[in-house]
Amino acid sequence: MDDDLVLNIASDTGPLKHATAAKGGRWTDRLKAKRVEKRKSKSKPSKHAPDEDARPAKRPRLDPEATAQKPKQKAVAEQPIAAAARKPQQVISSLFSYNPKIDAPTENPASVPSSKRPSNAPLADSSNFAGLGLDPLISAHLVNKMSISTPTAIQLAVIPSVNSPDSIARDVFIQSQTGSGKTLSFLLPIIQDLLPLSSLSYIDRTIGTLAIIIAPTRELAKQISDVLEALLQLRLRPEDESADESGPRLTRWLVSGLLTGGGTRSHEKARLRKGLPIIVATPGRLLDHLQNTGSLNVGKCRWLVLDEADRLMELGFEETITGIIQGLDGRHKLARQAVEAGKSMEVGGWDWERRRRTILCSATIREDVQKLAGKALITPMMIKATEAEPATKESTTISAAEGEKFTPPSQLAQKYVVVPLKLRLVALVSLLRNLISQSQNRRGTKIIVFLSCTDSVDFHWSLLGGASMGGADAAQENESGSDEEDEGGSGDEVDERPASDQVEVKSPLLPDTSIFRLHGSLPTPTRLASLRGFSGSAKNRTPTSSSAVLLCTSVASRGLDLPLVRAVIQYDLPTEGGATEYVHRVGRTARAGKGGEAWSIVAPSESEWVTWVEGKMRGDDKESNNIALSGVAVETVLRGGFGGKGTEYEARATEVQLSFERWVLSKKENASLARKAYLSHMRAYATHPSSEKHIFHIRHLHLGHLAKSFALRDAPKAVSSNATSHKDKDTNQRRDHRPKAAVSENSPSKKRVTREWEADHTGEAEKRMQTVVRAQGRLSKKGGVMMSSGASEFQIAGGAALEALVGSRS
Repeated sequence: MDDDLVLNIASDTGPLKHATAAKGGRWTDRLKAKRVEKRKSKSKPSKHAPDEDARPAKRPRLDPEATAQKPKQKAVAEQPIAAAARKPQQVISSLFSYNPKIDAPTENPASVPSSKRPSNAPLADSSNFAGLGLDPLISAHLVNKMSISTPTAIQLAVIPSVNSPDSIARDVFIQSQTGSGKTLSFLLPIIQDLLPLSSLSYIDRTIGTLAIIIAPTRELAKQISDVLEALLQLRLRPEDESADESGPRLTRWLVSGLLTGGGTRSHEKARLRKGLPIIVATPGRLLDHLQNTGSLNVGKCRWLVLDEADRLMELGFEETITGIIQGLDGRHKLARQAVEAGKSMEVGGWDWERRRRTILCSATIREDVQKLAGKALITPMMIKATEAEPATKESTTISAAEGEKFTPPSQLAQKYVVVPLKLRLVALVSLLRNLISQSQNRRGTKIIVFLSCTDSVDFHWSLLGGASMGGADAAQENESGSDEEDEGGSGDEVDERPASDQVEVKSPLLPDTSIFRLHGSLPTPTRLASLRGFSGSAKNRTPTSSSAVLLCTSVASRGLDLPLVRAVIQYDLPTEGGATEYVHRVGRTARAGKGGEAWSIVAPSESEWVTWVEGKMRGDDKESNNIALSGVAVETVLRGGFGGKGTEYEARATEVQLSFERWVLSKKENASLARKAYLSHMRAYATHPSSEKHIFHIRHLHLGHLAKSFALRDAPKAVSSNATSHKDKDTNQRRDHRPKAAVSENSPSKKRVTREWEADHTGEAEKRMQTVVRAQGRLSKKGGVMMSSGASEFQIAGGAALEALVGSRS
């Protein structure tokens, strides 16, 4: 037998078998490993000849001028760019492709404003303020100085009822249409009641606070304060009366003050020490002064007004208002007891028997408003005027059935546009351009745009003020900005929020127009400056600006009486309040009998909202056909704003969109603003109540198209992950900076930190804490002051003491 070794080697020309997949573990891990293997097999370069049927790689779109300057880029572009494919891609998609089909709107004849008199206009009959029982000095001041000659329907109903001697012991609930003049309806009776006190010799501003007016927002409180100051400038002597005639000499002691959050407490306390007979305040700051300011004398308060009560309840001020009412009652009781006991420093002659009257104003009667009325009002009478004729004056019961129907003014033209999500941004610009161009003959035109969140307001305000219609220059800025982002991507994050002290910006897309912003996160001086600039009363306002646009949240939807507001645009539909919030928003225009337009931008998935809000405004009156919204095609809006023949407006709208996207890509802070606005908008959209989820649901939105409306070229997933990475990076940077703050071991700061740590982690710290706790246990309250009892908390009293203690408590 041969000793040679025989090897049996089989040659297999077939493909190699893949390694057996790992077994065990969770199914998600196995699925992930399977996908990774599949991706690796696809990414491996093939050694064989390339497949002729394979689709060639797309070439990047290059700028013509840049291609002419760099001819060598052609060879580079022809090579496969596998590395660039792994980077997050930026998609430049067409605005007018892959949009959902939208039915043409049908013209609704009921949506056209009727030709009858406006529902909130001043009365056209012979009624005047002198016939309402007001003092002749007040009536003359309204006509001569404030140019108000005739009262509105709600003023005609409220003023005589409140001033009547028969109703002096009853509180008042006022319900009326928005923009109908509720402010004067409660200010005039207060001044009518306090003005005769001017003839008393002992009356001056140190008498204390006699009237308090509470408003839900700082802007509304400032507006009421401005109207009150204008009323208090009245003449204290008739013009035809000479100085020699003997008549009641009135002193100018009525002074008003404003107490709002964000103000300087020391200045407010200084004014309270001097005396403020009438105070306009927000709830939180007023309760703060009631609890902590001893110079606030409210023991003789005669009037308490709760304006926009429904908004007060929405903002969660129920407990605050309850505390204010209890504080006023307690101060009045203590002051009266001190006078009866002869221990008061007050002058004699004051009517302490008269109770405080409360006026509650609300446009709606919801369950929470009824709850507040039950706490604050005593034997109330309800005064309501929704038509131009005097309404029923009294009603002892306040029921929700009377407040179910809540409608905007009859002269308001309500319109809506169903806009695809990709076209929202250019549709807004086009609508603004269209409205401004139609009102060029009327200087001082104002437009209010409502958005859903503060980040969205900041982004659109910065976008309109920073974007420019440029081609090559913008592209060069974009390239330089992207290079800086690549090089400095690991550096510190820049400040994402724009400068909060800037008030006004201008846009080349909106000629001769100033753009302002307003939301609750701005500092109080900036908010007030924005309101002054928008209303046209700012001293530094550019004289060439004939129009103004205000970008705001729902903080401006209640009570603000801004002059010459031609239109209100709801770029984002209300997330809270439903039809009530809608009516409050559109009520910023068409005020006091003037005309106006209300535009609502509706997404294709939200088209059912139109019929829903019409039904809510009609209420139980199903036969009322004069409450309707008129539809306008988005093509009509774009063609009216950008012009051109045929479909030329599409190219112009695309150029505007590209200019916005170039601005977002130009700087890191701009891109961060856009991402924050997009994510905040998504969070706000998810807060719609469950009763509206069939209309507003985040699953109905195309997130990629929605990102396009924020001038973002990134996919939504990239935006979310980018924002998350920014937060993680900020957290890591803060953690990394902590040890860097500690310098060498021998530095004074290091030694001080070490001593503090050692002092807090020894037994002495525990002993000191135990001593403090035991000392507190030996304290008891005697005469309102914490006094030491001299006994340990563990000391057991004798039997007699215990029996006396039990007997006294039983």
